[in-house]
Amino acid sequence: MKRVLVTGASGFVGRALLPALASRGFEVHGIARATQPATPGVRWHAADLLTEAGREQALSAARPTHLVHLAWEARPGRYREDPVNRRWTEASIDLLKRARACGTGRILGIGSCLEYGPQSGLCDERTSPCRPTTLYGQAKLATAEAYITAGAAWGRVFVPFGPHEAEARLIPSLIRSLRVGQSFACSHGEQLRDFVYVDDLAQMVAAVLDSEIAGAVNLASGEVRSLRSVIEHVAGLLKARRLVRFGAIDATGVDAEPILAAEIRRLRGVTAGTPVVGFEQGVARSLAWWNDHLPGRA
Repeated sequence: MKRVLVTGASGFVGRALLPALASRGFEVHGIARATQPATPGVRWHAADLLTEAGREQALSAARPTHLVHLAWEARPGRYREDPVNRRWTEASIDLLKRARACGTGRILGIGSCLEYGPQSGLCDERTSPCRPTTLYGQAKLATAEAYITAGAAWGRVFVPFGPHEAEARLIPSLIRSLRVGQSFACSHGEQLRDFVYVDDLAQMVAAVLDSEIAGAVNLASGEVRSLRSVIEHVAGLLKARRLVRFGAIDATGVDAEPILAAEIRRLRGVTAGTPVVGFEQGVARSLAWWNDHLPGRA
């Protein structure tokens, strides 16, 4: 029996990942800080992974053959420079060591495109230098180095979107404003990004975990889009392009980087046919979900 322990299982990506793993025949165990409602096919365990006791408790309860480590600080406006990133590096490396000691054979840590830092082209796991400019990116990179040295896999996520993401992120905040007739101020929008729908991302994570690939692998759609094109697409579905104010605010820091997009040849070696949903259908699904979950008129 393949038993997988998923940390951060109640979060944005974790929610989508659980059914993707179950469909591959895994016995799925999810870790969250608080008790979770019953979920078909998932065994929940409450633990604080920032404590040694919590990490030991999680591994003892699940006895996993596989581990996906998603848990980390990810709140918009806070996570990039939060000092807790250093604690997450320490906790994540300790979790890796404890998992290996208890016999977990397959481990996949989830990192971020922010590990790369400024680039002039597509991010390639094999050739692109990593020069992160945020504490979050630096902490993730330090954790990646420990996981890769130990023979684990490390997935670098690019720009996920979809149901359950934080409302302060780009697409939800855009939908929230435009659907009630409010203007949306943004930068010039010429920055290039790689958006990946969360259900597609979940399938990528599950496929990498269920493979023998080791080391860093980009988790992305492989499709480069400008922020302007993304914003205009969403605004067009809401028939509200007139409300978008491009150039009304200045982009700074990571948000100003001209390109943050992925080369995904390594990923394609284990995920032929992904993404399945894709950007346009993913936006349509996201819009329908947010219309059901945001207050005010649609």
